Amino acid sequence: MRSNLVNSFKVVFSSLMVIVKPNAASLHDEGVEVQLAQTLSRERLTSWLDVPLEVRIKIIAYLDPQDIVCSSRVSRGWHHMCYDGQLWNTLDTAKFYHGIPAEAVTMIIMKAGPFIRNINLCGVKLRDNWNVRGLPEACKNLQNLSLRGCNVDSTAIHSFLTAKNRLVHINLSGLAAATNHTMRIIAADCHELQHLDISRCINIDTRGLQKIIEACPDLNDVRADGVLGWGNVAFMQQLFVRNSLECLVLKNCDSLTNDSLAVLIEGKASRIELSGGGLTVPSRKLKHLDLTRCRAISDRGVGALVNNVPGVECLRLSECHGILGETLNQLLPTMSVLTDLDLEKLDTLTDAVLHSLASSPCAKRLLHISIADCEKMGDSGVLALLRACSGLRSLNMSNTRISDLALVGAVDMVRQRTPRTIRTGRIAVQPTIGLSLRFHDCLNVTWVGIREILFHNAEAVAITKPAQVAQPNKHSEGSSGSATAIFPLSTSTSASLHSYHHAGRHTRNSHKNSCPAQIIAVSVGSYTCQQVVDEHTKRVLDWSFPAAQRLERGWTKFLMARDELDADGGRGRFKRRMVREAQVNLANEFGLTNDVGIRAQGRLRNHNDNCAVM
Repeated sequence: MRSNLVNSFKVVFSSLMVIVKPNAASLHDEGVEVQLAQTLSRERLTSWLDVPLEVRIKIIAYLDPQDIVCSSRVSRGWHHMCYDGQLWNTLDTAKFYHGIPAEAVTMIIMKAGPFIRNINLCGVKLRDNWNVRGLPEACKNLQNLSLRGCNVDSTAIHSFLTAKNRLVHINLSGLAAATNHTMRIIAADCHELQHLDISRCINIDTRGLQKIIEACPDLNDVRADGVLGWGNVAFMQQLFVRNSLECLVLKNCDSLTNDSLAVLIEGKASRIELSGGGLTVPSRKLKHLDLTRCRAISDRGVGALVNNVPGVECLRLSECHGILGETLNQLLPTMSVLTDLDLEKLDTLTDAVLHSLASSPCAKRLLHISIADCEKMGDSGVLALLRACSGLRSLNMSNTRISDLALVGAVDMVRQRTPRTIRTGRIAVQPTIGLSLRFHDCLNVTWVGIREILFHNAEAVAITKPAQVAQPNKHSEGSSGSATAIFPLSTSTSASLHSYHHAGRHTRNSHKNSCPAQIIAVSVGSYTCQQVVDEHTKRVLDWSFPAAQRLERGWTKFLMARDELDADGGRGRFKRRMVREAQVNLANEFGLTNDVGIRAQGRLRNHNDNCAVM
C-alpha cells in the first residue's frame, strides 16, 4: 500500500510542478511567495521534499479526506503533514463517515483542533471516543458545530459545548441525548449564537429554549421541528418583544395554536395600539416561516399574518387544514418579496388564489411554488400564474386538475423569458434546467403535453447566412438579398451544410447551431414515461440534439401506434405489427436488443394501463 501511494504521488508531483510556476502569484496572500520563488529559481525540482511545505499542503488539499487519511501511513513526515491543521479548517464527515474510522476522526480533532472552524460529525459513532483526554477542549476556535445523527450521550454533548463561547451555529437535530439542561449550558457559554437547530429533539421543549432566547441576543434562526410547548403564550410574548427571529421552522408542532401564533405576530392585546380603527404593531423581521403540518393552525391563525410579515421570502403552510382562500387573497398581496410558497394539501383552495397570487407584487420574484393535492385548482389559475411569474424555477402541480394546456403554457413562458443559445464551431454553452415541473397523478395530462416539452428541449436549429451579409435585413426577408435560413438540425441537414460549405458558398463560421438556453425538467410519475424523459434530458444536456430528436420521434410513433390499436379494440394485424416495430425501434434507441426491448416495453406497459400519460 505504501509503494502504491508513493508511486501515485510521484505522478501527481510531476504533473503539478508544471502548474505551480504560473500560479505562483496566487500564493502572494499566504506569505510563501519568497520561499517559492527561491525554490523555483532552480532548473528543476528533483524531489517532493524540495517543494515548500505550504505548497505540498495545498497540493494534498485537492485529495479526498479518505485519501488524506490513507496517505498518513506512508511515513512519519507524511503523517504530520496529513494531520496539519491547515488541511482541516472544515471537518465534514457527512459524505465519508463510512470510509474513515472513528479513531481517525478523533486524531484529526486532537491534532488540528485549534484550526477547525466548522465541524459536522453527522453519522460518526464516537461513543467510545468522546472521553479521550483533551478531546472536548481541542476545538477552541469552533464556530459551526453539527452533531446531527451522532451516537453520543448527554455527558459528551455537555462537555463538548462547555467553554465553546465562539459558537455561532449549533445543530443538534434528532439527538435524544439533548435535553433542557443542554439548552441551559448553551445559554451560559454561547452568547454569540445565531443559528439553533433542535428539530426532533424529543427531550427539549420551549422551557429550555426560553433560556437561550434570554441569553443570546443575536439569535435569528430557530428550527424546532416537533418540539413541544409552543402553546405557551408567555414565551410567545417574549419572542414578540424581542422581534429578532428571521427564520422560524415549526413543522409538526401540534402544540402551536391560533392564539399563540397571534401573540407571536401581534403580541398581547395590552400591547396593541389602536390607530384609525385598526390594529398596528411593529412589523415582524421574519423571512422564513414554516408551519407545515401544524394541525391546530386554521384560518384564524393565518389571518394574523396579514400586513404583519412584509419581509417573508419563504412561506410554507402545507397541510394546515381549514385555511380559506379569502384569507390567502388578503395575505399574499402584502408579501412583496415572497419567493417560495408551499400550499400542498389545502384541498379547499381554488383557482382564485392563483389569480390573486399572479396579480400580487411578488409575482415577478416567485421562484418555487407547490400546489400539490389542491384538487380544485386547474388550468385557469396555473396559466395565469405562468404568465405573471416569469422567473419561476419549480412548480409542483401533482394531483390537480391541470391538462396539457398548463404544460404548453410552461413552454411558452420559458421560451419568452430566455434568448436562445448559439453555438459557433466548437464554442458551446451547455443548456441549463430553467424550470422543473412535477405533475404526478394528473389524470387530464396526456403524452401530447409531455411531447410539447420534449420538442422544446430539443428544438435545435441550424442558422446559415452568407459571409457578406452581416445582419439580416428585416425589411427584405423574402428577397434574395437576405439569405438567412432556419430549419431543424438533423443528419441530412448537417450533411447538406457540410457539402454546401465545401462548395465554396460559405466561409469560416458560416453556420451556427441554435438551441434553447433553458430547458424544462419533468417529473411524471409513470415509470416508462419517466425513463424516456430522463434519457431525453440527458441527451439534451450533452448537446446531443439529433439523438434527443430521434428518441422523441420514436417515442411519439410508439404511442400513436398504440393509441390507434386501442381505439380499434386491439384488433387489426397490421396495427399490432406497427406497435411491435415501434417498440423494437424505441428499445434500440435505448441501446437494448430487440428481444429485450420488446419484453421490457411490454412489461412497463402493463404497469401503466390505467395511466392517462401512457
